[in-house]
Parts: sequence; C-alpha cells; structure tokens
Amino acid sequence: MVNVGAAANESILTDRGYNLLADFEPVGIYAYPTNVLIVNPAIPGDSVAAFVSALKARGAATNFTSGGVGSPAHLASEVFKARTGLPLTHVPYRGAPPAVLAVVTGETDFMFATASAALPQVTAGKVRALAVTTAERLPQLANVPTMAQAGLADFNVSDWIGFLLPKATPGEIRDRLHAGLAAAFAEPEARERLRNATLIPAAPALGPAETGAFLRAEVDKWAKVVSEAKISP
Repeated sequence: MVNVGAAANESILTDRGYNLLADFEPVGIYAYPTNVLIVNPAIPGDSVAAFVSALKARGAATNFTSGGVGSPAHLASEVFKARTGLPLTHVPYRGAPPAVLAVVTGETDFMFATASAALPQVTAGKVRALAVTTAERLPQLANVPTMAQAGLADFNVSDWIGFLLPKATPGEIRDRLHAGLAAAFAEPEARERLRNATLIPAAPALGPAETGAFLRAEVDKWAKVVSEAKISP
C-alpha cells in the first residue's frame, strides 16, 4: 500500500533498495486523502489570496511545517512556494500531530495538513482552514474551497492510496486482487466510511494499466519538484 510519498522518494532517497516502477506490479488506485491548508490565526486573511498577500507584506521568511521530508504536506508546500514565489522555509517534524500543533502554537505559520489531523483544531478555532488540495470539497469543511477554487488552478498535489504487488506476480492474481479491492471500495458503506475519515473514494478505481501510467507520471512530476526545490533527506 503506497501513497504520493513513494513516488517522491524515487528522487529523494538514493538508497531505497527498490525501484517503484521496475520492482512492482501496479494493482490500483482506490482513494484520495484530503490535505487542507491550515494557518495560524495570528496571520491575517481568510482566503488563500489574502494569506499570500499578508505573507508578501511581511517582507521576511515564513516557516511552514510537515510531518517529515517528502511527506504529502511537504510536497504540497513546495508546490505552493513555487507557485506563489513566497520566501518559505521548511521545518519538518516527526509526524503530523506535532506538526499541526506547531501551527496551533505559532511555532510555524502554516501547513498542508491531513484533514483528519487538522479537523479537531479547525473545529476548535485554533487554526484557520483556507483550502483543500483535492479536486472536490470535503464534506466536513463544506465552506472551505479547493485550491483551484481559491485561485491556484492546476494545483495538482493530491495524495492517493494505491496497492502494489511484487514484480512477476501472475496477471490473474493481480486482476483478481484489483477486482476484489475495487468492489470493496465501491460499496456504499465503505465509501461513507472513507468520506467520514476525510478520504475521497476514487470513482471509479484505477486499474493495473491505468495505475502503472499514473505512477510513471507521478514519479516524473515529483522528480521535477524535488530537483527544483532541492529536497534531500
């Protein structure tokens, strides 16, 4: 089971001991976790545009945090940095909970947090949610726009959940696994549980061939981001 970090690690980690594209059989992509841009309440602006303007007016570097180098939150922030031209500094923490807490306390200014980790703090008013990174809004944050709706078109940094098998696994086994997973993820009860957990179910799930093409595109996309942002372990 892999997510966007696996694609980015192809460029970040040189001693992985495996190659994502060469050593595995793609099975499918079944759900998309939601990341949400959360900011410390001390920073003015109730929209992405106002937030960017406030940071530009500061005239000083702004700190953002994540749960670790190469995590979905880190990758989304680097794309945000490139798109806005803001002078941003990455402060990685050991996991999402302490990273979210850093935004709450003001140790750092913002984060593209997993929605599941951010929701309690958003609900309590301890951070402001400005946008989500998925292609559609999150039901739990119905008033929070997508990044595209907030003015950053083609902000394609959504996380994803996929399954892989060892290379040379017989095709019939791979296809049977995909059929079972696709059916399970398509069940109404399962889709409701995913949405309650702030995940967007794939509609429909990507199959083996589509997933293989998707992974190749993700590896290439993040290689460019990693190179331009000079991300290293």
